[in-house]
Amino acid sequence: MTTGWIFDIQRFSLHDGPGLRTLVFLKGCPLRCLWCSNPESQRQEPDLLYDPARCNRCGDCIRSCNRGALSLTTDGELSYEPSLCTMCGACVAVCNTRARSISGREITHTELCAVVMRDMPFYRRSGGGVTLGGGEPAQQADFVRAIIDQLRASGVDTAIETCGHAETRSFLSIATAVDHVYYDVKHAGAVQHREATGVSNELIIENLSALTQIHRDVTVRYPLVPGYNDAESDLFGLAALLRELPHVPPVELVPYHRYGEHKYRLLRKDYVLAGTIPPDTRSIDNACCLLQRCGLCCRALTH
Repeated sequence: MTTGWIFDIQRFSLHDGPGLRTLVFLKGCPLRCLWCSNPESQRQEPDLLYDPARCNRCGDCIRSCNRGALSLTTDGELSYEPSLCTMCGACVAVCNTRARSISGREITHTELCAVVMRDMPFYRRSGGGVTLGGGEPAQQADFVRAIIDQLRASGVDTAIETCGHAETRSFLSIATAVDHVYYDVKHAGAVQHREATGVSNELIIENLSALTQIHRDVTVRYPLVPGYNDAESDLFGLAALLRELPHVPPVELVPYHRYGEHKYRLLRKDYVLAGTIPPDTRSIDNACCLLQRCGLCCRALTH
């Protein structure tokens, strides 16, 4: 039985494939996008989240920790030393204000399939199914492939959301097994991509090219982030890249939003894009029209 790590299961999703869908969030991602809306997905290991706005500084969590990972500073604030934490969950259990939580749990593929199959009547009525995102599905290839095989054997429509940064054979073994692939392209430029995500886009482009040779239901998703990839030159670069593929996929623009900013605070991380204003309707429409003029099929997703 194959096991893997997830951090959430979202039911009745409308933007992650056809029909009503259940979206499974997997742990682990090789990218560190500046605008990441799920920073708790980046590490495959569990993360301890802490909301100081909920905390009443009662000290119960400090007394519950036998590793000394928690303490109070001289100004009365709670201090946390990750290197001493074993993620035992004792501090979460005693927190009566729910200021503390653990993101990430291990689950078998059969347990996960049993959970998502509860919504089978909704999938059948709406033409929906299950989408595996995260995180990056290819980070847990064996686990994800086991889920896909079991769901497809039960007649469930399947999809993945992927950044494409994975060893090609492992990646294709997953991507070719699902009905729909939503493929993130963060930037067509190599230098800009590394600056914004921490990794090269060379492998991502290679895998996209390989995938579009053998899979016809691939949609490219492009996050429209002000100041990073929303200039006309950036969009022309994207269009040029996609027109070179064996099969030109449609594009969905995903306008930047600030939903993940709060999660960075819970993880005690700095949010580099603090203060960035999401694109307005006119900017989104203009970007979509530009790509359409370049010969691409494009639409913008709304939140």
